[in-house]
Amino acid sequence: MVADDLKENVPLQKEAKVSMAPTELKPWPEFIQKRIDMWDRLMAEYKAELAQKKPTPIKITLPDGKQFDAEAWRTTPLQIAEKISKGLAENTVIAKVNGDVWDLDRPFEGDATLHLLKFDDDEAKQVFWHSSAHILGEAMERYCGGHLCYGPPIEEGFYYDMWHDNLTISQDDFPNIDQIVKCAIKDKQPFERLEMTKEDLLEMFKYNEFKTSIEKYYALTFLNFRFEVEKEQFGLKPMNCPGHCLMYSHQPRTHNELPIRYADFGVLHRNEMSGALTGLIRVRRFQQDDAHIFCRRDQIWDEIKGCLDFLSFCYEKVFGFTFKLNLATRPEGFLGELSTWDEAESDLKAALNESGRPWKLNEGDGAFYGPKIDISIQDALKRNHQCATIQLDFQLPQRFDLSYFDEKGEKQRPVMIHRAVLGSVERMAAILTENYGGKWPFWLSPRQAKVITVHESVNSYARQVKEKLYNAGFEVEFDEGCPDTLNKQIRNAQLAQFNFILVVGQKEVEHGTVNVRTRDNAVRGEVSVDDLLAKFRRFAEEYVKDTENAEEFSKGISANGSE
Repeated sequence: MVADDLKENVPLQKEAKVSMAPTELKPWPEFIQKRIDMWDRLMAEYKAELAQKKPTPIKITLPDGKQFDAEAWRTTPLQIAEKISKGLAENTVIAKVNGDVWDLDRPFEGDATLHLLKFDDDEAKQVFWHSSAHILGEAMERYCGGHLCYGPPIEEGFYYDMWHDNLTISQDDFPNIDQIVKCAIKDKQPFERLEMTKEDLLEMFKYNEFKTSIEKYYALTFLNFRFEVEKEQFGLKPMNCPGHCLMYSHQPRTHNELPIRYADFGVLHRNEMSGALTGLIRVRRFQQDDAHIFCRRDQIWDEIKGCLDFLSFCYEKVFGFTFKLNLATRPEGFLGELSTWDEAESDLKAALNESGRPWKLNEGDGAFYGPKIDISIQDALKRNHQCATIQLDFQLPQRFDLSYFDEKGEKQRPVMIHRAVLGSVERMAAILTENYGGKWPFWLSPRQAKVITVHESVNSYARQVKEKLYNAGFEVEFDEGCPDTLNKQIRNAQLAQFNFILVVGQKEVEHGTVNVRTRDNAVRGEVSVDDLLAKFRRFAEEYVKDTENAEEFSKGISANGSE
């Protein structure tokens, strides 16, 4: 589109005609028009600058080796696709130029290889869904004036986080939002790419604290380490990393002592701005499963492998998540010797290959002090969250002058490995809550079972059942004085998401059993208390996912009800 404008000398700015839905705000929020005006001005400057660039002959090479003649700063991937076939041009979603994702209407800048990607390509899907997320974001702004936060593509679709100070969006709003989406699509609004300075970007989004805050760097100086925040006294605390370095260095170390592993579930504080706080995802006070391993160079491979095995156990066996691995290598501003980095990256690659899991390489994305493995998990909504990390650090041992004596009695520098599995415990709790939809699996549930009596005459037996299960380590409740009817008690327990409701009456007292129901109102019948206890132990020890399922619940039960 840019090339056509330049060749045909059409006006760079056109008055856009926007279809309006009856459900959208009238007028639009003021920030939308200001943003559009600034975009139009900057786009006009960009096109004027592009028009001044001298077109030069270039060659465009397709994957099959076929070449096309083109002009730098004029010819676009879309025009090449149209030369091949009209059908290809209509079905191409995005291009890759010299291996980089490239807009179809963005001119080539020199000789290039060209791949034209259709929707069945994973990268094309991500681009298509990212574009779709922007349409959704526009609709939300036009519908309620919400401030957009983050709207990425995910494995199957996309989402957009939005903030509004006094509005909650429900399913009743979806048809109204859909009308605005259809208007935006009907208008065939172009997706245009524009590079701008940080200053222009901050100006364009100054109305939105969620955009500007991530672009700012803050610095503070203090007269002392004690200060007042919201009428409470606070003190500055270093992170766990230097603390563990001091623990390591409090006495001389030998090579036989390594590896030394420290773990810390200490409380951390961040004075986040109130507008940035989000449920359990972003809080001011949180716990982190922070761990640091001090080891020799020749132990790196084994320690990283151990971290990956532990990670797999926690995420897959315990929580039931899938996860992806990414190796981030040496950045431009790295510290330390090149040979040390090469050796460390080689060890991480070997550990990743040994794990048998697919992993991706993110070149140049490592920390300045060492390469790292980033781990992202995927929840039930197909959203990715980065919680865990495994990082090699050569700098802190040097800064704290850490050492150990090798076999020859000579001082050597240990390597430090930073390892977190859950990351923030609170954030992981939020992810798990959404992932399970509040229906916690038995082994993780704070409400595993509730005992309910048919009549108060069997309260004594109900107490015995409750105490036996509770003393075995299970979260079991019995509301002895509840005045509600039996059906209401059962219903309330189901709504409270107790995994199992244990009903006892005179028959159960005589048989030494309980009558088991699930929170989904499935009746599993009479089970002896001892058998139920054995079941509960198996559910917890084996991290059984669907304990209320009839087949899973009946495993190991004989015809007479015994294991």
